[in-house]
Amino acid sequence: MAKETSPETESTEGVRPSGKRPGRAKVIVAVNVVIALACIIGGVGLLYANQRLGNRQVVTLDTAPQLTVAAEEWDLPTGDLRAKNYLITGADSNTECVDPKSPFHGGLGNRSNFGERSDTIMIIRVNPETNQAAILSFPRDLWVKIADGNRKSRINSAFERKNPNKLISTIKNNFDVNVDHYINVDFCTFKEVVDAVGGVKVPFLFKVKDKYTGLNVPEPSCFEFNGDHALAYVRSRHYRYFDTAKNKWITDGLSDWGRISRQQDFTKRMAQKALDRGKSSPTVANQILDAALKNVITDDQLTPIRLLQLAQAMRIFDPNTMGQYTMRAVGAKVGENSVLLPDFEDDNMKKILAVFRGQATLAQRVVTDTSSATATTVEGASFNYDVPTSETLSLVTFVSAIASGASTTTIAPAVTAAPTTTTTLPVVDPVDNRRGIVPPDDPSCR
Repeated sequence: MAKETSPETESTEGVRPSGKRPGRAKVIVAVNVVIALACIIGGVGLLYANQRLGNRQVVTLDTAPQLTVAAEEWDLPTGDLRAKNYLITGADSNTECVDPKSPFHGGLGNRSNFGERSDTIMIIRVNPETNQAAILSFPRDLWVKIADGNRKSRINSAFERKNPNKLISTIKNNFDVNVDHYINVDFCTFKEVVDAVGGVKVPFLFKVKDKYTGLNVPEPSCFEFNGDHALAYVRSRHYRYFDTAKNKWITDGLSDWGRISRQQDFTKRMAQKALDRGKSSPTVANQILDAALKNVITDDQLTPIRLLQLAQAMRIFDPNTMGQYTMRAVGAKVGENSVLLPDFEDDNMKKILAVFRGQATLAQRVVTDTSSATATTVEGASFNYDVPTSETLSLVTFVSAIASGASTTTIAPAVTAAPTTTTTLPVVDPVDNRRGIVPPDDPSCR
């Protein structure tokens, strides 16, 4: 293995001027906790989960319809089969769970002066009628009009952990995308869930590092992350890998774009681990639920009953067909700020937004064997790993698992759902637009 070059001689090949704020390392909050939470609801039963979830923090959405079925009715009524959008955010203000002596603590810094910001803004669209789901990520530096007035700013400035309505309105006003439910998780919850499942393995073809977050994979390997190190990985915006052919360190020049792609990939791996461990071990299931309940916030209408209804409707959903998308944007300078301007003119982006606006449905995807799949290019990367043509991701990975794990819960149509009008929508097949450096899909590294 070639010797690492010193920081003074490391290459920045592929790096674009970022204008990022030095030392202001943001903490990523993943969707993984929500996924695990849904899994445990199915594994331990609706009544027990409802009792435990009664302790969670809840907020009220201005646009949310009220639940019409009493929480005490345990004969599950037929749920609403219409497609729904779930807004997932992550709070970055809580750093208490990382040991100050940890090598990963330095990248967090003192966050008391930053206020609340969200590094993770995602919308997951789930359509029980077609058994389809897709995820749309919004880069935090998108320059948009904020809903509280005429000012423009980065989209994550609209985030308030316990009052998501400004962010929801900002998304609606700028992208014409509605939000039906809200989930927020802070990074301590993420760390504790990773530890609760015994760590998460990720395959690396090269050694990688990020001196700002403390990320360090010293050799190509199937590397198992604990909670602290997983945070360093999914927070990494200065991600570097050692190219043995060129004998030098290369930086992923796509920064936030690459981080979003790795977040989505890690979500898939975390979801599978939580499913495997949580459904086979009541102890692990309890640990995941305990970790999730400490800091997760949901809207008051996202109840265990509604999760079970969704799971029942999505019994045959195949998570390998899920689409993963990121809001397309172009870099720009606004005063002294380096920001991203949303690109609404791109034809592929128009198709993606049509799906999340409820104006179109996704074409059915055929899952192929990825064990011998031809490598596909990750757009804009300075180096391309082998990446499967579709990835497993997000909330519905475990919502699907609820249905198979909730055999002890009575699922019967005690109340007839209100009839819905079926409208034929155009079918679109947008291209997954992940960008940056993403690990390969190695079935032996689980």
